[in-house]
Amino acid sequence: MSINIEIGKVTGVGLVRDHNEDGFLTFELSLGGGMKGIQFCLAAVADGLGGHEGGEIASDLALRVLAENMVHGIISPALPSDSTRLIGESVSGLLRESVQKANGEVYAQGQLKHNGMATTLVAVAVLGQTTCIANVGDSRIYLLEENELRQLSKDHSLVQEMVDKGKIKPEQIYTHPMRSIISRCLGLGPKVDVDLFHEELKPGDSLLLCSDGLWEMVRDNELRDILLAADSAQSACDRLRAQANENGGVDNITAIVLKAN
Repeated sequence: MSINIEIGKVTGVGLVRDHNEDGFLTFELSLGGGMKGIQFCLAAVADGLGGHEGGEIASDLALRVLAENMVHGIISPALPSDSTRLIGESVSGLLRESVQKANGEVYAQGQLKHNGMATTLVAVAVLGQTTCIANVGDSRIYLLEENELRQLSKDHSLVQEMVDKGKIKPEQIYTHPMRSIISRCLGLGPKVDVDLFHEELKPGDSLLLCSDGLWEMVRDNELRDILLAADSAQSACDRLRAQANENGGVDNITAIVLKAN
């Protein structure tokens, strides 16, 4: 069964910060006609770390490297007539490779500039109904399925580790004084461990990618209600940013919504 992806995206500085260290990426490729074609969608959110001279550079660089590697890897085999090479497994491997290359570039630039810049990255590649997801850091991806919202990614943060060990309750993640400490991100070393997993996307489902500036301000039940009430992917993003600002807007806010029709 073929699906069409509707894309919405938004980013903003919030109400407290004076610059935006978040970044986002969306890309869509459709190739079709008389013969069987392909539909491919790539989306990613990055939240830079390292201040004005590092964070925004890191997030931008990671997204650019990710896009370059993914697009080249998808388009090159798609242009010949045999597009059957583009299967979920190959896209998954390409996504992992692209995140590793992005990490390597951010690390190299950080070493060159001596500024210790780094970034989170959550990315999704959708080919047909197969969804490949990569995550490093505490930017998140959620799946809205049959009116229920489920967090797909797991935060790489100190507070999440404390939850896993039973030291704090899950709701304390939002208020704990050490909630900003990230345990894994791009740029800390020449290699990085990448969480990689898959989901099947069905018509009616929605994916939400976001930085912590959104999910810390807007709790999961609010996220779900906004996604359910929105009449389009873009209106959902606009409302999510507005709600984050209404709830305090203490950080940069970035969201991408992919709505399957």
